[in-house]
Amino acid sequence: MVIKKWFSSKTAIILAAVVLIAYLILILAVTNLGQQRLKESQYNELQLKVTNYADTLGFFFEVNQDNIDNIATDKTMRTFFANLASGMSMEYGLGSSLFNLNKLIGDLARSGNINGIPIYERIALVDLNRRPIVDTNQDTTLNISQIPFSEMEENTFSKTKHPSKIIAINTPAGLKIKIVQTVYYQNKPSALLIAEINHNLLIRQLLTQRQNNNNNHIQLSTPIGNIQAWNSFTASNTKSSPVPIDDIHNAHIYVEAPIRGTIFSLEAWFEPVGEQDIFTSGWFVLGISILAFPVLMGLYYLMRINKANIILHTKVELSTKQQTILAEQNTKLQTEVTKRKQSEQELVHQANHDSLTQLPNRSCSQNRLIRAINHSQRDNTQILIMFIDLDNFKQINDTLGHGAGDQILQQTSERLISSVRNTDTVARLGGDEFLLIIPKITGEKAAQDLACKILTSFEQPFHIDNQEFFTSTSIGMSIYPQDGKTPKNLLKNADTALYRVKEAGRNGFSFYEPSMNHDVQRNLLLNSRLRQAISNNELVLYYQPIIDLKTRKIIAAEALLRWQDKQLGSIAPDEFIPLAEKNGLIHIIGERALEQACTQAAEWQSISPVKIAVNFSCVQFRYCDQLLLKIREILKKSGLPANKLEMEVTESLLINQDDNLMSMLEELKADGVQLSIDDFGTGYSALSYLQKFSFSTLKIDRAFISNMATNSADMSLVTAILAMASALKLTVIAEGIENDWQADLLERQQCEYGQGYLFSKAVSAAEFKKLLLKDNQCKTLESLEYQTKYV
Repeated sequence: MVIKKWFSSKTAIILAAVVLIAYLILILAVTNLGQQRLKESQYNELQLKVTNYADTLGFFFEVNQDNIDNIATDKTMRTFFANLASGMSMEYGLGSSLFNLNKLIGDLARSGNINGIPIYERIALVDLNRRPIVDTNQDTTLNISQIPFSEMEENTFSKTKHPSKIIAINTPAGLKIKIVQTVYYQNKPSALLIAEINHNLLIRQLLTQRQNNNNNHIQLSTPIGNIQAWNSFTASNTKSSPVPIDDIHNAHIYVEAPIRGTIFSLEAWFEPVGEQDIFTSGWFVLGISILAFPVLMGLYYLMRINKANIILHTKVELSTKQQTILAEQNTKLQTEVTKRKQSEQELVHQANHDSLTQLPNRSCSQNRLIRAINHSQRDNTQILIMFIDLDNFKQINDTLGHGAGDQILQQTSERLISSVRNTDTVARLGGDEFLLIIPKITGEKAAQDLACKILTSFEQPFHIDNQEFFTSTSIGMSIYPQDGKTPKNLLKNADTALYRVKEAGRNGFSFYEPSMNHDVQRNLLLNSRLRQAISNNELVLYYQPIIDLKTRKIIAAEALLRWQDKQLGSIAPDEFIPLAEKNGLIHIIGERALEQACTQAAEWQSISPVKIAVNFSCVQFRYCDQLLLKIREILKKSGLPANKLEMEVTESLLINQDDNLMSMLEELKADGVQLSIDDFGTGYSALSYLQKFSFSTLKIDRAFISNMATNSADMSLVTAILAMASALKLTVIAEGIENDWQADLLERQQCEYGQGYLFSKAVSAAEFKKLLLKDNQCKTLESLEYQTKYV
């Protein structure tokens, strides 16, 4: 007890005094060390500043070297020396070349400036005989006595960059910096391009970084002299004579930095930090030392009164400790209650809101829709339900990443919120689907206006990582109560209307109509039946003959898919082919059709050497490498010669062509496969396609053929297409020929081939074989008649 009491009174104060004295000593030591480190820091800072100044000049020289190099290698420069070398006179071309060269160099001299100050005082082109060719300053004589012509002539020619040199030259006006560039013609030096840097601009480049907080002197050092930037050691301007270097070395800090790409360097002298300017001065140390005396006196006084206050302090400390413990327990209890309330609120918010956009989720939106319906029933008002879906969001997500996709969803929620009233509900159902609940809508006109406003808001770009992206949206709408009286029906019908917008091409809106359900149900049924048809081989090929209009003989067949469903009956290709393209079934359908057509055509070769034309979907060309391998595999397996296969494609394939497509078509052409444009003139026709791709045939669409007799415009188009094809040496097949008048007219206009109901409709393989045999017999009879008559 005695030891504890002794320690807690006198010993504690004595120890505190010892620690305080030690702390004062430590402050003195640290202050002295800090003074030394501050001086080192100042030197490093000044070295960094001077290096930065040097880098700025280095970059300035490098950019201007590039400018001069560009002039030296410009086409105008080469043209001039080519004309000069060919002996061309000033009257027959050399004068024009010299004029263009003057303009080129003059434009550089005039346009090269920084903040209105010209970069070059003079630019001249001098041949190797020291004769000026071009000089932007002809008022004064060009002094080239100090230009190293011999050294520049010996520079080796480089295809990547011509050698140039930055030199300093003494002139009556002082030192001048010049860029000397060798001009080559046919890899041999022909002239020197000399650019004199504006002395004032060079000084200004350094003055922009001048520091006024202390005295300093900076100059550009060259092998033949120095160019002073500024000298603030005197009260004069930058043109004053610099402080003698020997004096500065003795009293100031000296820093030097080389200038990149030159033989120059930047020299600087700075005034060191004086002790009167820094916190760690000798006076500060003395003040700290004097402060120790009153501190020691205060400690002594505390030791005297400490004994009398020990009991009082003990009671006060005990009471304070008890109050502190009680206050801590109350604070912990209050904190725990607050945390529990916040946790409950967060759980409720998370259960009813989307974590990414903070919008109401599907569950919350359902509840709000139920409340809106109850209010609408009471007030006899209408409710607008909007299903909103971002177009091509999956492609954006896959291309830019999920992080970018999340930003687009967040910006989308902001745009939707800004488009509606505070009383309306904007919810995210999941993915890129959003729901808008608009109570008290006045009618379809107000709904249309809101839909247009939302579509317009998506015309603005999305900003992601300093880049702009565009995406559109599709909107399906239903209205309570005419489109449904329950949330389930309203949401389903709005989704159905959205599906109609997607089918129509996206980026639009549509109201729900009862007939939409029938279309949706039929599409769903078609999708299911199509898969079964593929599994059961219910898709069959029919073949329509392609006829030589002169001989009226079969020369080829076009393979056409037919589907006769047990439940739905006959289904047109225009209906099930687009569906197959959307769900990805087009690949297996196309492969089977190609294999069956090639196998059948190979069998017919023994009867007649007919070609087989097979239609290809644009979707099949998304995987060009796989499609090329499959075509080659089928040709090899079927035994059909490659030149007997004709691929029919539509013009839409060629709109977004890429290198893979062009490479594939070139390889097929090398194999012998023929390429044909189907329905020419109905799509995005362009002559560039016929030049870029190796087409051998184009087919005129039946729409033009059927109206030739009644529509002069169609007649003119057919005539123009035939003339163009003849000029480009392309074979033409006319589709949809239904009478002899059309066939005779096309034959007279030099159309080689045709197909249509006049000759035959599309028939089965067995029927087509009969047509071939019949056609072959006719050929045999004609041959016998010819031999009998003439032989």
